[in-house]
Formats: sequence, structure tokens, C-alpha cells
Amino acid sequence: MKAKLRLLALLAIWFISACDDSVDPQIVLPDDIDLAESFFVHVDLNNRSGDTFKVEMFLNGLSSDHDVIQFAATVPGTYEISDVGRFVKNFRVFDEAGNSLVSEPLTTNQWRISDPGLAYRVTYEMQETFDTSVSEHPIFAMAGTSIEDDHVLLNTPMVIGYPQGLKDRDYFVSLSYPEHWTLGTALEPYSNNIYRATDFDHLADSPILLGELTSTSTQVGDADINIHVYSEAGGITSSGILNDVEQILLDAQAFLKVLPTDQYDFLYHFGDVNAGALEHSKSSVYVLRDGPYTANYGAVIKSISAHEFFHVVTPLNIHSEIIADFNFAVPTPSQHLWLYEGVTEWASDFMQFRNGSMSLDELLSQMGRKVEVDSFFDPEFSLVEISTESYTTEGGEQFVNIYNRGAFIISLLDIRLLELSNGEKGMREVVLELVDTYGPDKAFSEVDFFSTVVSMTYPEIEDFINLYIKDSQALPIQSYYSKVGIDYDEETFSFTPMSSLTEAQTQLFEAWSKNL
Repeated sequence: MKAKLRLLALLAIWFISACDDSVDPQIVLPDDIDLAESFFVHVDLNNRSGDTFKVEMFLNGLSSDHDVIQFAATVPGTYEISDVGRFVKNFRVFDEAGNSLVSEPLTTNQWRISDPGLAYRVTYEMQETFDTSVSEHPIFAMAGTSIEDDHVLLNTPMVIGYPQGLKDRDYFVSLSYPEHWTLGTALEPYSNNIYRATDFDHLADSPILLGELTSTSTQVGDADINIHVYSEAGGITSSGILNDVEQILLDAQAFLKVLPTDQYDFLYHFGDVNAGALEHSKSSVYVLRDGPYTANYGAVIKSISAHEFFHVVTPLNIHSEIIADFNFAVPTPSQHLWLYEGVTEWASDFMQFRNGSMSLDELLSQMGRKVEVDSFFDPEFSLVEISTESYTTEGGEQFVNIYNRGAFIISLLDIRLLELSNGEKGMREVVLELVDTYGPDKAFSEVDFFSTVVSMTYPEIEDFINLYIKDSQALPIQSYYSKVGIDYDEETFSFTPMSSLTEAQTQLFEAWSKNL
């Protein structure tokens, strides 16, 4: 999408209000946007000062039940305290004539409007998170905002709030930015540089990367794929990583039979920070260190991208009611991170292995590293405890292990399922059945989901869940992997294919090695 320096003629009629000489110029909204049913937000990336930029939110028809503007205390996918209100400055409210209304901060993330029925325009300045120091709860870079001369990264819940009780309204977001910039987002274009979200959850699920980017599009199956790359040194381009991204999508398509999305945007930010990535329903954000795009670095990008893309399955298509109606105001943990992160990390490796883009040796090396890293964490923390304690200090210290222990336990569960089904049903097949049962619009029960998994599989799986997911019993690594003809050395954390296999091991290995 080509950027425009000015706002569209439909949108950008500026005038100076004579009612209050301290009021900034206002925007005249398009006639077809009904503020009684939606919100209009303008983010000005041209008129900024240092590490801050200006935001204007237009609204109408608020009642006393919706007199509090809420900024996110936490955002999906991070399992951390965000407290976005810490980055809000000069919060002000005006009526339609431009007169100032009284507002007051209630908490770190909330401002109350004295006369909500008269409120028409809310203005504030937003500090970027990359360069703003905080004393506690630092923001993950891939969930934050970066404002520089040559690019901007906007994770939308770090920029925009909502009136309490009204996050289901449509959001229209316009941006002003330098004319030569390119913009990447999964948000639906409404009118050139105006974008539409169906509610705040959709908005928060749609990051935006813009600036001096390289962009490439392709199609995999029925899905339109867009790759947007910001590289500080300019050495990494979207076309340069296209083949690696296409390969993991082909791996995912083979694993899932069909990609469960019609569109996906990869937003890569290569700079001086190596933070990681964050998933969204139709896009993902990567904040990684810039450098030569070698074969080894390409393998790293493939691994990270495979993980984030598989989140289109968990939690997009398989999630509990906690995820379906996310509570931005009060951090609410889910006990099913073993599914959202553990299954996703397991699948990101096995979908590559089973489609031939990762060798057996590479897969076993990945597994060995996960088990070794797990040994540095508290062995008494179960997967459920890592999940439910993720917002606490103690649990937060264990959280990153969900990607190690979580993935490895799922690999054991996969072997157990294949064993019980005589090689006819593994974890992949359970995932596909769950996608068919639920999907993006139907949540599972947070409380009853373990029972659901048992009912879909075998009674013995209840014991597995109780011992290794709910509890933290010693993992049967050697005994399980020997079933597929692989030796495990607990001293070196290494996995080695056996030189000779029994008929039973051969049959189970063949089932374990392919998409059934």
C-alpha cells in the first residue's frame, strides 16, 4: 500500500477552533462513520516530539455507564503486565464545540470523563515503549512501539484504549505518516489510509509496521501472504526471506491439510534488539537483531516464523472462553498454555520434519536442546502451574520454559497417542479434530477441556495429563522415545536413532515420522 503524506480529502479538513485557543486543530470526520456505533482514531506520526506521538479518539453518545477510558493492563500473547496507561501523557477530553471537559485518572490505566454524554474528542500523547524506561514490568519489544525517523512499529493496544463496556464497537483508524513510507498490517483497508476493525479485540490483534520497508506478496494454497521487512542496515529484504517463509507455510499446509486463514502478514523488524516474536490471528510481529541473512540465520527465522504462524491454530481456532473474550483490564491467566504454546512449539518442529524440510538429526537436536534448557528451571513447576502463575513474579520466572517443557511433553503425548491407536492417531490428528469441533467462533470450556481431550482419545490419556501436565512427575523420556526406536542419553541430553529396530518400533517410527 502506498502511503499518503496528507490525510484524504474526505478526512483531512482541518480547522482551528475558536472556542479554546489551547485546543489543537480538529479533524472533520467522514459522514458515513457513525460515532454512535463506532470509534474513530487518528494517529499522527508526522507531528511528533522525540519519542512521543499524538493520538485523537472521536466518540459520541457515551452514558454514565461508559465514562471510563480503559487502556490495557495486559495484552494477548504476552502473559505479562503491560499497564499501557504508564505511557499516556496529557490526556484531555473535549465536547464537539471544542470546549474542554473535566477528566481525572482513576488508576494507572483508567481515566474518568466527568460529562460522558458531551464527550466528543479525546486527545493524548503516547510515549513509545522501545526508548521509554520503566521501573518494572518492561514491555516486550515485539508487543511494544518503536518510533524512529525511518520506521514505526505500532502494536495497537499499546496506542489505543476503549470506553469500558464498549469494546465491541467498530474502530476506524487513520494514520498520517511520510509520503514515501510503506505500510503493512492485516487490518482491513477502509479508505486508503483508513483501516477498520470490527471491535477492540480485532484492533488489538492487528499490529502495524510502516516506514522504509521492503514488501513482497505471494500465495500459498488459498491464502494471500504478505511479507514486510524493516532492516536497519538494509541488508535483509522481504524477497530475501521469501523462500524460507514460503517453505514453512508449505510445511504447515501439509500438516494441517489446508491453511486455516485466507490472509496472513509477516511483519519483521530487524534492528539492534533481539526480543523474539508475537503471534496474532492473521499476522505476527518479529523484533530481531539485524545482520547478514546467512543460512544459519535463515534457519532461525524459519523456526520462529513456523511457531508464530501455527498460532493460527492455537489459539485462533482452538481456545477457551478466556481467550475468546479477552480481559484487557484485569490479567486473567488460562491453564491451557500447554496447548497454546506447547502444542504450537511442538508442531512448528514436527510439521517441518514430516514435510522433509527438517532432517531427523535436526529434529532430535531441537528436542535435545529443549530438554537441556528445561533442566535449568524449577522441576516442581507443572505446565498448569506455569500457566496459572504466569502473571506472578515466581511464575513469570518459569514462563519461558513453556516453550521447552511444554513442547517436549507434547512430543511424549504424541508418542503415547500413536502407541494406543496402533499408529493411527497422534497429536496432529487430535489437533485437526479440535479445529473441526471448535474453530475461531466457538470456545471450549476452560474448566472442562482436559476431560474433552480424554473423551476424544483414550482413558489412559487422563493419567498422562494428571502426571505430566497437571503435575510435574519425572518424564518418561527414555521409555517413550525407545518406542519409536530412538535412544536418549540423560547425561548429554542427546537423542540417537537406534541401529536396529523391532517390527513394533519400525511401525511406530513410520507413523511418528509422517502426517497420517
